[in-house]
Amino acid sequence: MPGYLLIDIKKCQGCLTCMLACSLAHHGTADLAGSQIRISQNSFGRYPDDITSEPVQTCSLCVGAEHWSESETLTCVALCPVGAIRFSETLPEKDEDGAYRINFREKGWKKIGYETD
Repeated sequence: MPGYLLIDIKKCQGCLTCMLACSLAHHGTADLAGSQIRISQNSFGRYPDDITSEPVQTCSLCVGAEHWSESETLTCVALCPVGAIRFSETLPEKDEDGAYRINFREKGWKKIGYETD
């Protein structure tokens, strides 16, 4: 079932695990260029502006992908070490400025020095 990948850029650590998982599922190789997810990190940028992505990306998950089967858990959502990416069948609400409201940061996130709002 098609849907949307939602990425909390303020929670994302830029590890690129989601991109590698996507490439593996669809092409059988760990190649960032083969990913349908686009995350980029500016090594000289400062948090939270160092990581960018399309805030909402259309996705059919890995269903029907050549190198994925339902018995595997090879998906960007399952492999994200910090839970910064989720799948949704609906679009999130937008702020007044037209940006999507995506916030997956729990209370514990603030304890380690990151923004929660």
